[in-house]
Amino acid sequence: MNDGKKKGIILIIIGICIPLFALPFVSGLDINKGFMDNFYNAGIRITKSAVPAPPETAAGKPSGDTAGKNPLSLERMRIERIPFRFFLVPTFILLYIGIVMIDRAKSREKKTGHV
Repeated sequence: MNDGKKKGIILIIIGICIPLFALPFVSGLDINKGFMDNFYNAGIRITKSAVPAPPETAAGKPSGDTAGKNPLSLERMRIERIPFRFFLVPTFILLYIGIVMIDRAKSREKKTGHV
C-alpha cells in the first residue's frame, strides 16, 4: 500500500471521527421531529440559559417588539450553541479528499505497473 492510499484512509477515518466525538455533547435532537428539523435544531449548547432574556425598553420593562432595537447589541449577538451541522461540513470535505487520494493512488499504480 503506497503513501497516497494510507493518507486517504487516514483522512476518511479522521472525517468520520469528528462528528462521533462531538455527538455526546449534542442536544436538541427529537425523535418526533423530521430529519430537517433535527438537522437545523441540533447543536452543542455553550451557554447555561436555554432561553435568551427578553429585550427591555427604556423604562426597564420587557417588550416583545424589537423593531427599534440596535441589531448589533451584545444580547442579540450572543452565541448560545454551535450547530451540529458545522461538525458535519469538515466530515464531508475530509471524506471527499480521502476518496480522491485513494482513487489517484490507484490510477498511479496502474500507470507504473506496481501492485
